[in-house]
Amino acid sequence: MLLDGASVEAVADELHLSTQTVKRYQAIVAAGGLEALQKMGVGGRASVLDQQALEWIAAALKGSARQHGFESDAWTNARLRALIEQRYGVRFSRVYIWQIATNLGLGHLLSKSRR
Repeated sequence: MLLDGASVEAVADELHLSTQTVKRYQAIVAAGGLEALQKMGVGGRASVLDQQALEWIAAALKGSARQHGFESDAWTNARLRALIEQRYGVRFSRVYIWQIATNLGLGHLLSKSRR
């Protein structure tokens, strides 16, 4: 988004990140390109979600939330979080749910609603 000309504030709002984090990412890209950003570790333990699970999550996000028992078609962070917990028995933070969706290239499919 930054490379497409979006402001730091717009990126922070859209991706639910702090402006400080977006500025840090912007500096990393400016210094080392996208490759430097891709090589960054996020810390923490390894995810319990394997590639097959991530592919299932991506397919779910590309479809309707209604297909998974929700009242409308829209995906929200809370809905994806509930679905992952129901299917895989793990509960992730709201931030990590955004990270999963974003890493899949599908963060834009999560609406900003918390329900």
